[in-house]
Amino acid sequence: MTLLDHVVLQVDDLNAIGDWYDQVVGLAGGTRVFDTPTLIGYALPGQPAQLFFSLATDPGGRQTHLALSVGDEATVRLGYELATTRGAEILHEPRLWPEYAPDYYAVFIRDPAGNNLELKCRASTPPSTHPDTTEEHSS
Repeated sequence: MTLLDHVVLQVDDLNAIGDWYDQVVGLAGGTRVFDTPTLIGYALPGQPAQLFFSLATDPGGRQTHLALSVGDEATVRLGYELATTRGAEILHEPRLWPEYAPDYYAVFIRDPAGNNLELKCRASTPPSTHPDTTEEHSS
């Protein structure tokens, strides 16, 4: 397992940044592997996407999204408890995110600098019986 899972940077012009990074990531042997109207992602062959760009959502600033891999759901929940204890804003409580992958389990936390910190893992519980699957993801 690696510490850094992925990074999402906000931009004003997704088409322009996509044109640029299609070329730059191509130099490293990677390609665009994720493409929606509000989010694009890049990966090396045979690897999951690690570099993403999204349309800016924060007027007058840029929120960075940093996702760290952890070992299991208990650790995701432990991160949630730690953030809550320290008074951090919880953007999204721990749950499955099936729109990303069937076993994608994560919590989203506002760090002290205002960044969107995600702690994520692969869920060990089958998606159809997992207890945390009702909240919608909007960021």
